[in-house]
Amino acid sequence: MPSVLSRRPGGADEQRRRTRERIELATIELLAEGHAFAGLSIGDISARASVSRPTFYTYFADKRALVLALGARLEVDVREAAKEWLQDRTDDLPTTLRAVLDAFAAHRETVRAVVEAATYDEDVAAFWREFHAWFIDNAVGRARSADPDLPDEDAEALAHALVWMTERAFTEHLEAPRAGDEAILRAVERLWRSVVPATDEGTAATPTPGR
Repeated sequence: MPSVLSRRPGGADEQRRRTRERIELATIELLAEGHAFAGLSIGDISARASVSRPTFYTYFADKRALVLALGARLEVDVREAAKEWLQDRTDDLPTTLRAVLDAFAAHRETVRAVVEAATYDEDVAAFWREFHAWFIDNAVGRARSADPDLPDEDAEALAHALVWMTERAFTEHLEAPRAGDEAILRAVERLWRSVVPATDEGTAATPTPGR
């Protein structure tokens, strides 16, 4: 009997984890089918996840809490993809940008939902700004390491523009591409390299056509 009782907490935790993931997956599936996040009801999500409405509220206070939870997963993966280059541990920018694009692609539905919700929900908008702020802060350091004489305000402005540009370029590319992946990656890399040139020790920039 003691051994059975000792297994119960772990079993309950695992069940809770699976139920939470089912709710999140159900939301992503509905978004992938073309539903706007604003148009999804708690009932829609609960039905797809095969849970009751009270069960939904056991895990998420409301839809805002749900989209923020999905956003947190996105944030972890994108940071992991970018951190080595942003923190100046590697100069392999092409591989870094590819990993960032892949992370956005893996969370395509979440990105769409967060971008949409940020237009009408202050908490989601604040999360989205904070999402970018980490990348901007690190990009400032990368820009200053490339040019120690760069004025603080210019470093902040360049980092702000590059980070938001990259997110929007990748997000729009995944929704309505006008060129292939490699072309968009070369374009974004060229813009970053205008601020942080490749080092002799680092990986050379991706060659552009005709070079």
